[in-house]
Amino acid sequence: MKPTKKREKEVIEIYDKWMYSYLNGDVETYDSYLDTNFHFIGSTDNEEFLNRKDTTKFFEATAEQLSGKSQIRNETKIVEQFGELIFITHLFDAWFLNIEEWNYYGRFRFSNILEQNEKSWHFVYQHYSTPDVKAQEGETIGFEQISKENLELREAIKRRTIELEIKNRELEIEGALERIRTKALAMNITDDLLDVVVTLRTEFVKLGYEAQYFWHMMWLPETYEKAMTSGDGSKIGFVMSLPRHLHGDIPLLADWEQSNNATVVYPMNAKAAISYVDKMMNLGDFKKIDPQAPTPDDITNIGGLTFIMARTSHGEIGYSLPGIVEHPPKENLQILVKFAKAFDLAHHRFLELQKSARQAREVQIELALEKVRSRTMAMQHSDELQEASFLLDEQVRALNIKTWGCAFNIYGENDSTEWFGNEAGILQTYKVPRAGIFNEYYKKGQRGESLVIKEFTGDECVAHYEYMSSLPIIGNVLKKLKETNNGFPTYQIDHVVYFKYGYLLFITREHVPDAHDIFKRFAKVFEQTYTRFLDLQKAEAQIREAQIENALERVRSRTMAMQRSDELPEAANDLFLQVQALGIPAWSAGYCIWSENKEKATAFMSSEGVIQKPFILPNIGVGYNFLKPSHNGETFHVEELGGELIKEHYEFMRTLPVFGEVLDGVLKAGHSLPTFQIFHICYFKHGYVMFITYERVPKSHDIFKRFATVFEQTYTRFLDLQVKENQATALLTEKKRLENTLSNLQTTQSQLIQAEKMASLGELTAGIAHEIQNPLNFVNNFSEVSNELIDEMNEELDKKDLEEAKAISLDIKQNLEKINHHGKRADNIVKGMLQHSRSSSGTKEPTNINALADEYLRLAYHGLRAKDKSFNAELVTDFDEHIGKVNMIPQDMGRVILNLITNAFYAVNEKNQQKPKDYKPIVSVSTKRVGDKIEIKVTDNGNGIPKHVIDKVFQPFFTTKPTGQGTGLGLSMSYDIVTKGHGGELHVETIENERTQFNITLPVYVTEPIKTK
Repeated sequence: MKPTKKREKEVIEIYDKWMYSYLNGDVETYDSYLDTNFHFIGSTDNEEFLNRKDTTKFFEATAEQLSGKSQIRNETKIVEQFGELIFITHLFDAWFLNIEEWNYYGRFRFSNILEQNEKSWHFVYQHYSTPDVKAQEGETIGFEQISKENLELREAIKRRTIELEIKNRELEIEGALERIRTKALAMNITDDLLDVVVTLRTEFVKLGYEAQYFWHMMWLPETYEKAMTSGDGSKIGFVMSLPRHLHGDIPLLADWEQSNNATVVYPMNAKAAISYVDKMMNLGDFKKIDPQAPTPDDITNIGGLTFIMARTSHGEIGYSLPGIVEHPPKENLQILVKFAKAFDLAHHRFLELQKSARQAREVQIELALEKVRSRTMAMQHSDELQEASFLLDEQVRALNIKTWGCAFNIYGENDSTEWFGNEAGILQTYKVPRAGIFNEYYKKGQRGESLVIKEFTGDECVAHYEYMSSLPIIGNVLKKLKETNNGFPTYQIDHVVYFKYGYLLFITREHVPDAHDIFKRFAKVFEQTYTRFLDLQKAEAQIREAQIENALERVRSRTMAMQRSDELPEAANDLFLQVQALGIPAWSAGYCIWSENKEKATAFMSSEGVIQKPFILPNIGVGYNFLKPSHNGETFHVEELGGELIKEHYEFMRTLPVFGEVLDGVLKAGHSLPTFQIFHICYFKHGYVMFITYERVPKSHDIFKRFATVFEQTYTRFLDLQVKENQATALLTEKKRLENTLSNLQTTQSQLIQAEKMASLGELTAGIAHEIQNPLNFVNNFSEVSNELIDEMNEELDKKDLEEAKAISLDIKQNLEKINHHGKRADNIVKGMLQHSRSSSGTKEPTNINALADEYLRLAYHGLRAKDKSFNAELVTDFDEHIGKVNMIPQDMGRVILNLITNAFYAVNEKNQQKPKDYKPIVSVSTKRVGDKIEIKVTDNGNGIPKHVIDKVFQPFFTTKPTGQGTGLGLSMSYDIVTKGHGGELHVETIENERTQFNITLPVYVTEPIKTK
């Protein structure tokens, strides 16, 4: 029926809002209008979802495909009411944005069912479809079809009601599983896993299933780790470790563990159950035991026990039932399997918490190590080890390791220096002799031991302190300790851990096995940091070297990146900037290139980071002589300039073209010229690199030389660029010459290909001669016999013996048929020869591929026999008679088959000439239809093709035959004919010294099947 206008307007508004969210990728709005038990069927095979969660998940994953890329046009909405449900049938044309254009996708029908709850209208069912519109002329929509679909929807609702009743149980189960998962996710510490076991039992019972004890058990390599609830299921009653043979001795359980079965049921009578419990109690290592555990009498009274278990990723979960239950309900087992999967989440969380606990401890340890590492890294003098020893003891105690004190012991030549600290503070550095216990510690370290634990008790401990109190510095401290404590300690444990330069000493008053590895790590950290302390000066030098190398690399990279020779001034600027970046007080730097007579140089300079125009600089001028050191063989020259001489020098420089203008500009700008400077000249083959500083920089001289070495590479690059620029015109001429050469080569190649075709024709000649001789012999023989028979028939006619004459006439007729048959055979051979010899028309025609292959097999064989009478081979054919005529270019495909068969005969003949034992040459040709492909295979049992040339066989001009016996074009032409001419494939399979097989695969273009006899 039709809803009221008010209701219709209300649902249409909701529907339009929802549709807008759907077309624009608004997942939140889209989801808000869906009922919890929403059911959606889309227009594609994979779009069917039975709940709101899955529907929204699918929309979220695909919303991007529609958002801003879809439009609805030519739409019609039909609103109907059936009871409390509203049906909306929406028909429309769908348009989608394809790159930059809107394309019509199709006509859609979108059927919707809405139901009103206390808040608003919600969709309970939707169905997308593409309707088969069969409306009559003048109609827009086929309303009968729509009504039929709405009827189907109402039927679907009835079915849905039944489904929901079934689904209700599934939701109860899913609710139980969800509560188990929630409990698992809420775990904060590893012991919370025990609470999840209790939850397992609680939820299992709430679902109406019976269970006594519930447990989980981890299968570890050597033990089972088991936790089991109390009898009432309210808490954990047992926590234990059990040996693996407990179940290994029970075949049923041992086999189950090795299998892939999800569950196992283990029923035990009273005697077997009591025995199992006794073993568990005697063999188990219990951390917790339930005092209310069943006694043997309890087990006897209930008639035994049944264990029902399900496999988890780490072991099992299970529960027990009283008595013997050999076949528990199947549903119980299925639920237990689901619980096992849910419990895997808890166990995964358990592993994460276990890992987190280890990581937290590791973080604590690493933080303590880092504090010690940081302090020792900051050391500037060995005396600072006093503070580090106190920090070491403090950090060890912060890790809940109860130490009485800690010390660093650094080996000297004949004694050791020790720094001691404890909770009371630090002691002054003191020496310990290499004697007594200290000598024992030293020797064990030299033997390679990493950890020595020495336990002092009673008088031995007192004697040790008496000896220590006799030593300088530490002795005074210990004497005061004796007075304060009314004597020396009577028990302590020394933990000595070694490193490269000595050892660390940790003193405790109790055994701390868990701390041994931590002690070793502190020793390792201290070795690293102390080594770093010793290497500090070396490291600083390395840092400086890295800075220099980086500056050199920047100059090198810039100069090597030059694309034109006129970029040299920019390279000079990079040189200056990198010198300044190293903290060298440079005023100017650059490159000076000798003239041919070395009287002057072209200078490419940068001053204070400003690129100067290149200028000509005389090598001898006022205040300097850069030529003389070079003539004396010097590679590096330093020359200072100051006082009146530097004034005269700059007056001279102002007279130079280009650079004089630069100096005038400096003076006009109000700047003064230098009053002191130093030239640093580094010579190379084509000139020198110049560095001008305001002060002496002796530590930088080596750096200047290294920059000069880099520039020598730069100048080589500069010269290369000049050469390349001069070569550009020559390259264009060479290109034209190469293009002409290529044209000539292509002409030559065409001639060679024609020669190969003529060679293949020659291969056929001898075979054709032999083949045509056979039918001609038959024609001649049968003609002679027929002539004799005619004479005999005439004699019989003369005798009036008509019966005998008729019999002879029949023989003559048979002979004539034979003559006709062999005459046609000769005609076919001639036609085949003519067809092969003439140029290919390039037109495909229906061809009997079997006849073509058989023809060329025999022609090739007889052709080779004509050349070599000693050659012999077995010919094997296997033709698929159900292949129809195939569209191909017969002349071209004949050349391919002939080429492959000729190569096969050549291969077996070559191997036969080597006279291997029991060798029989065999060449086979087969055809077969495989799906929509035709396969032609040519196989020989020759020597095969070597692996190192297998990839070259289809290359033009490549041949394995001796010089003069092959052009190297046969397989190349064959490959082009098959792949380019026929859209097929040609490949080779070979086993060296055994066989070779060429496979031709052609697409099927069959015109008619070949009739079998």
